[in-house]
Amino acid sequence: MPACTFLTMADLGHYVDYDRDAVAPLADRGWTVDFVPWRTNADWSAYDLVVIRTPWDYQNDPDAFFAVLQEIDAATRLENPLEVVRWNLHKTYLRDLEAAGVPIVPTTWGRDLDAATLAALEDEWGEAGGVVKPIVGACAEDAFRLGPDLDSAEAIATFADRDFMAQPFVQSVVTEGEFSVFVFGGAVSHAILKTPVAGDFRVQEEYGGRIVGVEPEPALVELAGAALEAVPHDQPLLYARVDAVRRGDGTFAIMELELIEPSLYFPFAEGSAARFADAIAGR
Repeated sequence: MPACTFLTMADLGHYVDYDRDAVAPLADRGWTVDFVPWRTNADWSAYDLVVIRTPWDYQNDPDAFFAVLQEIDAATRLENPLEVVRWNLHKTYLRDLEAAGVPIVPTTWGRDLDAATLAALEDEWGEAGGVVKPIVGACAEDAFRLGPDLDSAEAIATFADRDFMAQPFVQSVVTEGEFSVFVFGGAVSHAILKTPVAGDFRVQEEYGGRIVGVEPEPALVELAGAALEAVPHDQPLLYARVDAVRRGDGTFAIMELELIEPSLYFPFAEGSAARFADAIAGR
């Protein structure tokens, strides 16, 4: 019987995790599943496949995390592949998407945020303001919405000696929400719409975001396909989550392309956990 492990963290704490929904479908396909924290000194060769799932503290020590992935890759099959993780680990991958003609939310890259730099950004953003977040990050940690009448002191302190990315705030995030399209083994599985609570811009359920399953518009599916075509890997990935927002002209743009440890939101699409199990069994 083939054995799989879902790579996780020692304590998921307040995070919402749906991965156990895939255990029964995998068992139906003859697979056993373990959940192993990435900081564990495990015998990775005991598994036929290690799937990166919920190591949602990796951003605190990305070098150590990547070193563990290298150990796993040397011992067994890692999904998604190591070279894809390397590319996706820093959000500068957005530059590659943009160079390939994939529409993204306009992004400014910088380091050592100070009041003068932020003032210049706010002049560009206008009344809507913008968002500053880390180049290596997960789960909206250290993401700040900034602009008129919003306190910037914490953001400046957070990025005083650190790389950051800055994007104009896309108003549809609060009026409509952020879309996520999930692709398993190269085929679209499902999509959701995540909407923040009033007064917030973070769409994750850990911050009170509302999640609903949706039928993705053809333009959204087309955008997801274009984004994945731009990934420097020549085979369909086991899993991918494409996060996108609607622009003022009605078209979509990529917010993020999640290829390392995205939540897969199985409960919001019937059959999605089974489709994920099929993709794993197909490996």
